[in-house]
Amino acid sequence: METKFCTNCGQKLTVDAKFCPNCGTAQPPVSSTDSSTHHERQATTDEFEHTNATTNPQQVFHDVPYNESTPPNLISSTGRYFKDAFNLHKRMGRADYWWASLGISLIAIVIGIVYVSVFAASLGTMDDLTGFDGLLLIILAIYWLFITIAGFTAQFRRFHDIGYSGAFWLINFVPFVGSIAVLIMLCQPSRQFNNRYID
Repeated sequence: METKFCTNCGQKLTVDAKFCPNCGTAQPPVSSTDSSTHHERQATTDEFEHTNATTNPQQVFHDVPYNESTPPNLISSTGRYFKDAFNLHKRMGRADYWWASLGISLIAIVIGIVYVSVFAASLGTMDDLTGFDGLLLIILAIYWLFITIAGFTAQFRRFHDIGYSGAFWLINFVPFVGSIAVLIMLCQPSRQFNNRYID
């Protein structure tokens, strides 16, 4: 809708307004010449705003999702999770983190089924564990230790991705609400602007 401004107080009016509702001043009619001048002025303003938006980084800079896997998916993100299991200095995008969490959960289900099946088969001889059973228990203990460390470092890197220190992981130790607060933080999108952890 075309607009004009009050000649007395500067109030923004519709182009066909005869009086200003703010000060009551009668408004002169807008001629076709004035209308074309108005369009030229509007075009100049739009051009200025566009130029300013493309040259002012604070206006054009917006946070975009960050993920090392392109695109993030169950296999690539889970692989990245294992690859960076001992790395505290990188970032981990939200999609990568949750895809990897799903992958780890599925692996845990499969391992759980296998171990239950193996030990259920030797249930009658549990008092006398075989060397194979003992080896399986050792492998399981090593795997869960590895997964615990990988989970810690993944959260650490996820905090970096949202611009926070990995020390925020310690919020997990706050009784009752700590884990919930961490979960909410882990769901936050990537933060690129003023993020000191960007490589």
